[in-house]
Amino acid sequence: MTLRHPVLDISGLAGGAFRDGQFRLFFLGIFFAVQAIWVQRVTLGWLAWERTGSAAFVGIVAGLSLAPALVLGPIFGVIADRVDIRRASFTTNGLMATVLATLALALPWTGPGALLAAAGAIGVISSAHHPVRMSLGPRLVPSGMVQHVVSVTALNFNLARLVAPVVAGWIIATAGAGVALWVSVLCYIPMLLVLPRLNPRALPPRARASILSDLRDGLRYAIDAPLVRLALLLTLIFATVVRGALEVLPVLADGAFARGAAGLGMLTAAAGFGAVLSAFLKAAGVGAVGARIPPAVLWAAMAGQGAVIAMGLAPVWPVALAATALTGFCATWVGVSMQAAIQSDLPDGYRGRVMSLWIVVGFGTVALGAFGIGLLGEWLGISGALVAAGLAGALVQGAVILGVHARR
Repeated sequence: MTLRHPVLDISGLAGGAFRDGQFRLFFLGIFFAVQAIWVQRVTLGWLAWERTGSAAFVGIVAGLSLAPALVLGPIFGVIADRVDIRRASFTTNGLMATVLATLALALPWTGPGALLAAAGAIGVISSAHHPVRMSLGPRLVPSGMVQHVVSVTALNFNLARLVAPVVAGWIIATAGAGVALWVSVLCYIPMLLVLPRLNPRALPPRARASILSDLRDGLRYAIDAPLVRLALLLTLIFATVVRGALEVLPVLADGAFARGAAGLGMLTAAAGFGAVLSAFLKAAGVGAVGARIPPAVLWAAMAGQGAVIAMGLAPVWPVALAATALTGFCATWVGVSMQAAIQSDLPDGYRGRVMSLWIVVGFGTVALGAFGIGLLGEWLGISGALVAAGLAGALVQGAVILGVHARR
């Protein structure tokens, strides 16, 4: 199996991906759907903090919206490799909008228990939504355009991270969390409208097998591909700490700096700014992934752990914003590199299963990180919790990188 990729350039990205009519339709829908994801995440985090004032509860809500992917993600990955991918996408987008609309209608009577239920429901739906989303886009274009699609959709995701949280914070501060939830619902509608017009590649025929057998087959593929195996291990360590830290920003914004919902929007937007800058550099071909994980990605992984420590040590608000921006930069650099490495040479018949494993380590473990940092925040304060998490992540991740270097 060949694992080398061409270096990307920004002109090729814009032309290659957007010349394809199917991708243009898909991008129109996913552009708004990604806004919905960020608005709902900011809104749920703020509601958790507003209703309880507990750092641990914020971590639990963030964790519940991500943790089901740890168990259910691989199962939904098997299903994504079997079913009509358009119908699966319509179902997951529709269910997400339904949950948010229900929460918005019931918001005046919503307590901590209802927030936990909503976060859990979103977590279960997301477990299916992510492998479906990651399978659909690459199957709309020729195989040579897959890395283009990965990079452009990453840009979209991170531009949304820059814009949507600011909008969400402003809406919450001026009109309330209920209106922010309805904005999320509306943002899912374009995707529901374009899905019937998409024509993804059919999956290659294969013998029927049990879900367990298909799970083993996907896991074996991931283990046998050296680059995929290393990408998954590094992502697991990195995402637990660095992405987990980005899930407890409500506590940092209001608990440490008393900046309220507007401050939460500013912190999340700072992370988004760093992520967008990183995504543009990746799209231009800087640090392209070939047969090995390049040094730039390994350095970014270590810098991400250092940025989490800096978030905890920040003495003033501007330093907290800068550290959060660096965290977002490193998170995207590592995440886009790993996803592009895996997706580019991945056969369509394995896409759902293998990407569900990436989702487990890239998103599901974030729940563990958010939960752990939230609990540590109750004991050490949010500053101490971030410092402890960053130090632990740097030690474990550094050991893995040194081990890889020694084997080379």
